[in-house]
Formats: sequence, structure tokens, C-alpha cells
Amino acid sequence: MPETVTIGAVPYLNARPLVFGLDQRPQVRLRLELPCDLGLLLTRGEVDVALLPAIEYVRLAAESRERPRAGPARVVGLPVAAIGSRGPVGSVRLFGYSEPARIRRVLLDPASRTSNALGRLIVVRRLAHGEPHFVLPDPIGPAPSRPPDAELVMGDRGLVAERPQAKWVHDLGLEWERMIHRPFIYAFWVARADAPLGRLMDVLASARDAGLAARDQIAAEAPAACGVPADVARRHLFEQVQYGFGPREQQGLEVFYRMAAEEGLAPDGVRLQMARTR
Repeated sequence: MPETVTIGAVPYLNARPLVFGLDQRPQVRLRLELPCDLGLLLTRGEVDVALLPAIEYVRLAAESRERPRAGPARVVGLPVAAIGSRGPVGSVRLFGYSEPARIRRVLLDPASRTSNALGRLIVVRRLAHGEPHFVLPDPIGPAPSRPPDAELVMGDRGLVAERPQAKWVHDLGLEWERMIHRPFIYAFWVARADAPLGRLMDVLASARDAGLAARDQIAAEAPAACGVPADVARRHLFEQVQYGFGPREQQGLEVFYRMAAEEGLAPDGVRLQMARTR
């Protein structure tokens, strides 16, 4: 009998088609965690594979390259599926409270370093004049002394967020597509290189196929499961999120890594390494 594999993912609506039924499979343990925690779980060996935020992959790969003997286990991408967009994504939005040219202070979302890096690229390269200051909210500290000029909201909160006082709102998936003309990848399956890669790809591909076929069911359950109205959930799952991870998506990811490195948001010189398919 094969050993149990542990799979880490995020508890968001757009990930549900990729993990559909995994909690019911024998010899599979599913852990749902915040995106910012998955990289540490992977390097500690607490999960064999994770739906890793894109920016976390490049950080882990750089650490493995710099400390090949004493550092974390080498990681590889699995060409099974990803969470991406080719235009509006709906769940990663930047709300503006001042004119774009006057943006000086941007409030980021502590749950996702990838969305924050994307937001910084869009603000710096497309919106702001000058050098904005990017800040993370302190969950236990006092409220900021002055409101931000812009605010990033992502995940299921991003799908339903309303900011009546905002002067404008930008969908960052759409802004990326306008800037780069390539898909944006928010997260993809990344495994430890010493994990049973063939078995993991089989398990994840099976869950993906079942989940994509069950998107109507997932959307109908969304109000109770994650507080997203069913019509919003259905549009998100069928029209906004793209689950492919082929050459064009990987090219877009490489562009993101290069731009993030240019802005000091990611290590330089890291290339995407994919597991070989059988």
C-alpha cells in the first residue's frame, strides 16, 4: 500500500476545483493554509506538494541554489494545473482613494506575497508618479494614522469587497494582461524533488478533472462555504480563473520573475524548473 502523501493548498474559492475530493481519498492528507505559510511547510517536509504562491517558488529555489547541501530540499513545479488569469481575475483588486498620479501610500494584503508583488509592479510601472510607500497592516497594532491612497484586497474578500469611497478600482489580472500580454500565474503546484512526483501528478490531475467538472456544484456551495454569492462564484470559476499551466503560462511566470527581480521583490537569476512528465 502506498504511503500517505500530504498536500497543501489555500482555503479560497478558486482553489476548490484543484483539490476537489482530495479530503476523501485514501492515503491523501489535505491541509488548507494561508498562502504565505505554504512555503515553510514545504521546506520543513510537512507537505509533499503545495499550491504554492508564485513568488514563493522563486524564493525557495534561490535558497536551494545558494545552500545546496545544508539548505531546503530542491523544489520543482508540476505541470498539472495552476491558478491564473488572462484578463480580469476578480479576486485581486486595487482600490484607489486618490488620483493615481498622487499615490504615495499603498496598503498591501498580508495573506499573499504574490498579489502584493503584482500590486507593487502595477503601481510602480503603470499608475504612480514617484516612489510610493508600501505598507502591511498590523493585525494587533493601532489603526494607521492616515488612510492609504490605495488598498490591495485579494482572495475571496477581493471578490466581494465594496469600497464606496474609492475613486477607482483596478483588477490586477487585467492590468497585467494589458502590460505584458501574457497570462498571470498566482499559484501553481510545487513539490519537493524527493517526493513521489509521478503519484502526486496522478492524484492532482484526477482532482483537477473532477473539480473542473464540478464547478457548478462548487459555485452553488460558495455562499455557505466562503461567503461568496453563487453568481459571483460561478463567473469567477468559469470566466475569470484559468487553470492551465502550459508553455504560455510558464512564459508569463518567467516575465513576472524577471520584473520582480528588477524591482528588488524577488531573487535574480532563478529559472522555473518543471518536473518531467512521463
